[in-house]
Amino acid sequence: MPLDYYSLVLAALTSFLVSYLTTSWVIRQALKANLVGIDVNKPDRPKVPLYGGIGPIAGFVSGSFVLLPLVREDGADVLEAVLLSSLIIAFLGMLDDIFNVRQSIRAFTPVFAAVPLAVFSVGHTTISVPFLGYVNFGPWYYIVILPAALTIAANAFNMLEGLNGLGAGMGVIMTLTLALIGFRAGGLSLISGEMAVVLLASLIAFLIFNKYPAKVFPGNVGTYFIGAAIGALGISGYTLTALFFLYLPYVAEFVLKARTKFKGVSFGKVSQDGTLYWDSFPHSLTHVVMKLGRFKEYQVVLILWGIEAVFAVMAYFFQVTIIKL
Repeated sequence: MPLDYYSLVLAALTSFLVSYLTTSWVIRQALKANLVGIDVNKPDRPKVPLYGGIGPIAGFVSGSFVLLPLVREDGADVLEAVLLSSLIIAFLGMLDDIFNVRQSIRAFTPVFAAVPLAVFSVGHTTISVPFLGYVNFGPWYYIVILPAALTIAANAFNMLEGLNGLGAGMGVIMTLTLALIGFRAGGLSLISGEMAVVLLASLIAFLIFNKYPAKVFPGNVGTYFIGAAIGALGISGYTLTALFFLYLPYVAEFVLKARTKFKGVSFGKVSQDGTLYWDSFPHSLTHVVMKLGRFKEYQVVLILWGIEAVFAVMAYFFQVTIIKL
């Protein structure tokens, strides 16, 4: 299907505007209802509104609805599957925000969100595998690989968070990479690429409020959604090789968090000059960066964005190389 740039621009603009306006509204309402969290990475520990992730969710849904009538039938299936899976996990994130769900439940409930993607993927069990190329996994794709990939994507994004703009910025880099791959690959990957542009626009709008110094936090509803949406886009576009490289920093984060039995934090300790430090064994990649020098919060975030950008280049290169096989 040829790429309709005008429709894509309209969908992206819709996503950006809805995300921006919704996030602004959430900030006002959260302040009125005293739904705030403490920004512990600042010397004065300001109170910051919560649940800002509702903004990019609204933007992504709105922009996707603009795309829906413009894609052919199989493209609509991709779009609907990605939306359903992402929204199911976003709902789980909201429940976690409200009820502080146990870690074991957080880890396994996203499996159910893989059902829409599994239904869409019937008959499509061949995926790209790092360093191997395309492999047909048969029924194991539905039983193991797809649920595991979506569960890991959603939970991993929730682990590496806690600094202003960190998760949203990582999401921007990852969605841009998936968009470029989708445009290059064509076919069903093109639909995923177009949706990645829509998600990218909503995340950029949210990042305006979430960047240092943050005016809003995403909450678990936001972090789970971003991770799930990126995972669903990679799965629906059959670009698991790209997801593998994009999520490598999160693998390192998982290992560090596992050493603390997942009780570790990503926050730093604040010195008098506003720089962050960590004086014990790292619980997070954020702590690893803090041990490299005296950095302010936004500098730690920029370094981690840079690391993710390197893996994004690798993700694009290896995925495109496999496309050529």
